[in-house]
Amino acid sequence: MKTIGMLTGISYVSGIDYYRGINERIAKLLPNGSIMPKNSEMVMISVDCDEYVRLLTARDDEAVQEYLLRGIAKIHAAGVDFLVIASNTAHVCYERVRTRFPDLPVLHIADCTAAAARGKGPVGLLGTEPTMRDGSWLKSRLAKHGVEVLVPSSDEDRQRCYKIICDELSFDIFTETSRAFFAELARRLFREGATGGVILGCTEIELLLRQSDVPDVPLFRSAELHIEAAAKVQAAVAE
Repeated sequence: MKTIGMLTGISYVSGIDYYRGINERIAKLLPNGSIMPKNSEMVMISVDCDEYVRLLTARDDEAVQEYLLRGIAKIHAAGVDFLVIASNTAHVCYERVRTRFPDLPVLHIADCTAAAARGKGPVGLLGTEPTMRDGSWLKSRLAKHGVEVLVPSSDEDRQRCYKIICDELSFDIFTETSRAFFAELARRLFREGATGGVILGCTEIELLLRQSDVPDVPLFRSAELHIEAAAKVQAAVAE
């Protein structure tokens, strides 16, 4: 079994989802051990989401990346086989990781999402405000796979998404009002040209919005796709 290095804390809620999801899948993918099903071999580093969001909000990309790399350096030092960053927005540091730690393979969340979304037409993207406003680190990676992305045009909507993520979802708070807001955004993107569906491009959003909430709009659950791929790579059933 390969050893996963996971950067989390951004937020801890999605980190719990990743930890549980990878372990549940490993238990199914690998033969039982001598007494019980296998667990994932994993090294986890959790960073402070408040400091991370403070730097994001200040639009200090340099500081954001260096802050995340402090955590990744600890993971690298542990000798893991590959890195999983449990956040879409935190992939902002991907290129710097490749430069700083060229021997550390990274399972990119956008590659996992694109594998499900490509060939289906333009797709919407819901995520944090930085990911929707800029998100070049995610959008360019999706574009390499031929996936065209649309985001909500209203700055007010993008800011409300971010507030819900920071104030509610990152603390395991899920309300019907927020679910209805995200469902309407997904439907609006679909009506405005995202005919291939909508990427839930923040790992907490998919814990709130379910496919049953928008049965007419295909949803691509980025964290779930990332978790599935991570378990398969760890179990050596995928590269």
